[in-house]
Amino acid sequence: IFSYITGLIINELYLQTFERLNVDNIKALERIVGVDRKGTKLHDTLLHKEAELRAAGDIWSEHILENAKAYIMTIIYIVVTVTIGYPLISGIADAAGLRDERYYYITRFFDSLIYIWLPQINVMILRIIQGRNKRHRMVGRTVVIGDPCPWVAQSAEAFLSKIFACSYSIAGLNVLSGNPADHLVHRHTHRVVRGSLLVCGRPDGRLTALTTLEASTCLAVNQASSIQSIGGTCESITIGHNKSKLPLSAKAIFLESFRPQFLCEKLLVESEVKSADMSLTATGNLKVTPSAFSEAPEDFREKFATSDKGDSLNASQRLRMLITSGDALNTSQRLKTLITRRGSAQAQATSGNDDGLDSTSHRSSAALIGAYANMEKEARSKASKVGDHNKFDIDAIIEEMIKERKGVDKYRKIFEEIDADGSGELDFDEFVEAYKKINPDVSLPQLEQMFKEADLDGGGTLDFDEFVEMAKLPQVEVLGKLSVKNRDDRGLAQVMPSKERYFGEELRKTAPKGTGAFLMSQSQHLVMELYESRIASMQRFVAMTVMFHQMGSRVQNFFPNISFGYLGYRMDRTHSIMRIATTASPVSGADVRDRMVELLLRHKIQKAVTLFSRKYVEWRNVKYGVNRSRGNTPLSEKSE
Repeated sequence: IFSYITGLIINELYLQTFERLNVDNIKALERIVGVDRKGTKLHDTLLHKEAELRAAGDIWSEHILENAKAYIMTIIYIVVTVTIGYPLISGIADAAGLRDERYYYITRFFDSLIYIWLPQINVMILRIIQGRNKRHRMVGRTVVIGDPCPWVAQSAEAFLSKIFACSYSIAGLNVLSGNPADHLVHRHTHRVVRGSLLVCGRPDGRLTALTTLEASTCLAVNQASSIQSIGGTCESITIGHNKSKLPLSAKAIFLESFRPQFLCEKLLVESEVKSADMSLTATGNLKVTPSAFSEAPEDFREKFATSDKGDSLNASQRLRMLITSGDALNTSQRLKTLITRRGSAQAQATSGNDDGLDSTSHRSSAALIGAYANMEKEARSKASKVGDHNKFDIDAIIEEMIKERKGVDKYRKIFEEIDADGSGELDFDEFVEAYKKINPDVSLPQLEQMFKEADLDGGGTLDFDEFVEMAKLPQVEVLGKLSVKNRDDRGLAQVMPSKERYFGEELRKTAPKGTGAFLMSQSQHLVMELYESRIASMQRFVAMTVMFHQMGSRVQNFFPNISFGYLGYRMDRTHSIMRIATTASPVSGADVRDRMVELLLRHKIQKAVTLFSRKYVEWRNVKYGVNRSRGNTPLSEKSE
């Protein structure tokens, strides 16, 4: 019903890709939390990401605890100096032999100032020792959580609020959340005067569907980090997959993807290799060292030691295999073991950055937008075979807008031309004959799948509305419409994870001639958006919870340690807004069920009405022998 109403088509290729992403997501989450799916702790060599997140949590816990620590330091100083009768300045003066009465009042005056400003002095001492920002306000902290996926920011806010709900007020904090692509800057960044701590999730901008969203997020973080109070700014941390640190952020935590490249990433790598004209034997600027493979990881040497035919490969052939292999994104360290650069200018022109051929991994979102825009412009130029697309013709734009307004009339005319028998619906033969004239390279099985997906009501023919929905789709979208064949007894799709070296490899191989690869990659935008909203966002949320849990644990354990266990509390015993998860829904399950039954009934009725209408048209044409859709009048009406 949802697919019928919205016109959204989830094909089998999408499901295979998404299933692969789900499988790879488990490994990524294991590295973030430090345990595998069975609860067993990972080997120490695999815990670097969890350790990085917990280290960030330790730093932020020092922000939370600085007032409590300064208070304890103040108590100790007062007790000691009053007990022994020698405040700091007076004690130094006495030790120096300055016991004259005229020095007595001067030393006591400075000692009184120390007592007045002692908490602030202790806070500053702590910040100097810990290497933290010395210009933050000496007050309670405010943590601002941002992420373009609303559920991530809201859930992380609830989680952190829960952890600190039972904390003592001297080590408490305010928690806020916002959308960095929308209102975060305007609603929360003025809180820099309160020593704000900002953590923001970044979408995976290496994907064309998410590049602009990441750029908006990065702009918000930079704006927030540029707002100053007495020369100090908020302390911002970004968490994401694109390995490009923002210049104004205090720290950037990069998550491992463990997924294959999407087609757009693959094309960008190929484009840079092609534009740089990397020649391993002619230029002499890049040299593959003979000992490089002996220093490379064992799994890498085994993979690129021989070809598919079992023949031994030389260094140049191995490097070419690496470039075109479509392996996961982190090939930079392996590539560095293979290549020794000679001539820094040529080397940087060849690789594009210090990360070798993995060109999307360390690019900023702005750089990615520019690169993808250039690739799209080039692809559209080749597809339309029009010269200069940089010059915009106002008359052409107005004409195009008029054409869009007249689109329905245009589709009606085309529909009537294709409808050879004048039945008011297109059968499969009419559809194939018409589409073959547009693109003869499309195979019959592809057309069969396209026809099935376009036939939303399952009637075996396409009515005008179904034809319009199909006609509006770009060619690359149409080519991707492959129906799901494997379903169980309940009608649920059964798919295996994709085994492609990079997502889009199969689509790229089977696409008809003349279909642009970059335009084809745009058909993956739906999967990219699902990946962002379901998988990449989940990894960011889990990373935030690991960091926040470490913050809460450090604060929780601090008070028992200084009070011999008497001032302890449990951060898991709380009444927080997370409790809303168990609150009864304002809409009863019965109402939802009745509504679903009503929608299903409406769908069946609509399908029956469509069937009756089709049969009536067939009966009328048979009885009168006339095609009423052509505007002719039946014989009985003529006689009247």
